[in-house]
Amino acid sequence: MSFEKLLMSLPGHTECACLPLCVDCQSRVDDCVSGRTSRSEDMKSSFGKKEGEYSRLVSKSSNKLLNSLWEKKQIPEEGWTEHTLDLFLSWLSSHDTNNRVDMIPVGAGEREGRVLTPLVQRLHSNLTHGIGRSGNLLEIQPKALGSSMLACLSNEFAKHALHLLGLHAVKSCIVVPLCTGMSLSLCMTSWRRRRPKAKYVIWLRIDQKSSLKSIYHAGFEAIIVEPTRDHDALVTDVETVNRIVEQRGEELLCVMTTTSCFAPRSPDNIEAISAICAAHDVPHLVNNAYGLQSEETIRKIAAAHECGRVDAVVQSLDKNFQVPVGGALIAGFKQSHIQSIAQAYPGRASSVPSRDLVLTLLYQGQSAFLEPFQKQKQMFLKMRRKLTSFAENVGECVYDVPENEVSLAMTLSTIPPTKQTLFGSVLFSRGITGARVVQSSQSKTTIEGCEFVNFGSHTAEQHGGYLNIACSIGMTDHELEELFTRLTSSYAKFIRQLAKEDDRRGGSSGRRVPMNESFDMEND
Repeated sequence: MSFEKLLMSLPGHTECACLPLCVDCQSRVDDCVSGRTSRSEDMKSSFGKKEGEYSRLVSKSSNKLLNSLWEKKQIPEEGWTEHTLDLFLSWLSSHDTNNRVDMIPVGAGEREGRVLTPLVQRLHSNLTHGIGRSGNLLEIQPKALGSSMLACLSNEFAKHALHLLGLHAVKSCIVVPLCTGMSLSLCMTSWRRRRPKAKYVIWLRIDQKSSLKSIYHAGFEAIIVEPTRDHDALVTDVETVNRIVEQRGEELLCVMTTTSCFAPRSPDNIEAISAICAAHDVPHLVNNAYGLQSEETIRKIAAAHECGRVDAVVQSLDKNFQVPVGGALIAGFKQSHIQSIAQAYPGRASSVPSRDLVLTLLYQGQSAFLEPFQKQKQMFLKMRRKLTSFAENVGECVYDVPENEVSLAMTLSTIPPTKQTLFGSVLFSRGITGARVVQSSQSKTTIEGCEFVNFGSHTAEQHGGYLNIACSIGMTDHELEELFTRLTSSYAKFIRQLAKEDDRRGGSSGRRVPMNESFDMEND
């Protein structure tokens, strides 16, 4: 407090016309200053043994929590608060050399964790060195011990999470800062030396470009196997795969199967494929992009390991753990399989996906981690009931693909083929994201030199067009209700508009679509 403010605070004081002060005011100023000093000394002396013990207890409990986490390397039973997560990140970053407080480090190398912008530094919690060393994601970086600890925790947490979901036989996991397709490519690259004569990868057709591109990115060519029809579902052609494996033998790097896909495509029969791979000593790579959400897929992967060969299982972090895009989890049933993949990574890696996964699982804890997966199962059943009811109301039907527990498909026979993609655009304009309309086509699509008829349908077979929607982890009851409210009103308005166009053309098509009286026409 300034002298003038102190003077004005004196009881009964009125502004003096000039200085020096009168004797009375000067006496009161001296008393006030003396009293403040005395109170400060009293406060200091009031911190006694009891307060000291409490302070040591708080520090000890924080250290105990963090050290216990590091010793166990498992997802805690109960979730942590955001304050504790901040403490955890500060604790980790203090282990990196560029964040030491006992000395000022002098960086004399080409990479010393220097970050110019304070905002960027805060976004990364001062963990700027990345993970891995000399092209091995599992090696410890001496000057980035905290970042290395974070990478270790993310790998152990990932393995623990898979065990909680039912994949108890998984022996090792690695979190990589790559998309699913690039992670598949990394796995195949790591197997190149083991199979020097290999040129091809058997790829069971799944009309998603990334998995096909991953094969060519790794330097191999795809032998494409079309699915077969089993009632509504598109399923694995096991006989063709077995014949190709027998014929090609050492020319094959691996067989790539897919367990998460858009209906009417069914997850591949990985149990049968794993048995074929084991019998002919051919690696088996499973593209399990968002399959952790499905109990049936978890069961199939576990069974495939038991009855045959599964070398690596790749899954997306964002699609299964609700974190930002940019990371994948590669799991193996042998530790050596994951070690060889880690050694194939060319360079040091970003720690951001590892950080996001660890923070998410710490925030959830074991009990809350399982809740979204259980909720997804309930929501999918509810979505299927609602879509079936909606389809019956408008004269359509839902494909029966019992092993696909994430994606649904509804026929679009009441909408002319030339207008089906327009209907998909209408849904997107109404804020329904992720839904996709698949139109049948005779045209050819070329990807990496491979020609596909009817790309997007997973088969060259012609069909009447269909609508895909999916129930992924994290979907809420409100979102589901709003989805069908908007779908119902959008469909009704779209069909009425088509009827008006027919009338303007003189009713040449004679199209009239019967509507159930319970159909909601109020929200369009």
